[in-house]
Amino acid sequence: MQPPAISDPVPTSEDDDSTGPIADRGTAPGFTLALPLRGRRVLVIGGGESATQMVVALRSSGALIRVVAPTLSSALTELAARGLIEVANRQYQARDLADAWLAFACSDHRSVNAALAFDAEQARVWCVNPEDAARPPPAAPDPRKGRRALVLGGARSGKSATAGAMLADCPDVDYVATGHHPANGDEEGDERRPAHWRTVETLDLASILSEPESSAAVVIDCLATWLSRTMDDCGLWNLGEDADKQLAARQDELLQAWTTTSRRVVAVSSEVGSGVDPATDAAQRFRDELGWLNTRLAAASDEVWLCTAGIASRLK
Repeated sequence: MQPPAISDPVPTSEDDDSTGPIADRGTAPGFTLALPLRGRRVLVIGGGESATQMVVALRSSGALIRVVAPTLSSALTELAARGLIEVANRQYQARDLADAWLAFACSDHRSVNAALAFDAEQARVWCVNPEDAARPPPAAPDPRKGRRALVLGGARSGKSATAGAMLADCPDVDYVATGHHPANGDEEGDERRPAHWRTVETLDLASILSEPESSAAVVIDCLATWLSRTMDDCGLWNLGEDADKQLAARQDELLQAWTTTSRRVVAVSSEVGSGVDPATDAAQRFRDELGWLNTRLAAASDEVWLCTAGIASRLK
């Protein structure tokens, strides 16, 4: 990969020597990057206003532009009809990065942008999110917020036992079961859980996480089954109207509640991306959605653990 040309730092009002070095003020200096794009393949994820603005700006660079999105703006549709850009009318997939030199995360869904950023880092591909420049710096951690732990693992890896052990010192624990419908019962699970734990069977995780600070600690077991049932509820497999938007909204609601909860919470989730590629489109979609959900929650967690053969290893 040819390195970009790096210019001098962008001058700002904070660069005045009278205010001290930038590093002392806790702010990072900005740089302008000049990237040679003519003839290079540039991937744009998203088909809305942000993606349209980015494609229009890129057109003058001579880049070979490919847009991936389920729906496109009228301007992008016209450019595609004229053969000026390449288009794939579907959800983003990691393989879209295979021949890309630069990628832009312009989706209206943060989960998709986060997945692209993660995949691009693994593939060592330049990735830019135009929203980052306008996003305010993160707030200082709130000591009142609960400790959030995400425990990942395969089947029978010990992830549920690990999650339970993390809350062994808590006198009150709400066990949130997502894997079966209310009133169906879970005798095997009941036998494994401490008698004083209260079982709550629900998919409304956001409401559970938003309960007052004085509430009991929480175990969510598990996010994979929550996602599976949520995809069903949104009508994703029936190609229901606005199913993708409903699913993204439910995931965003969960992430917001996870980020702001004042409760101590441990969530269990399956790691399904380490085996062979699924044979069906539905299975591939579930694998991708769960991978993106795990990635987003891990980024907002205080601790992340991976369980393999009954051994838990801390990743974060």
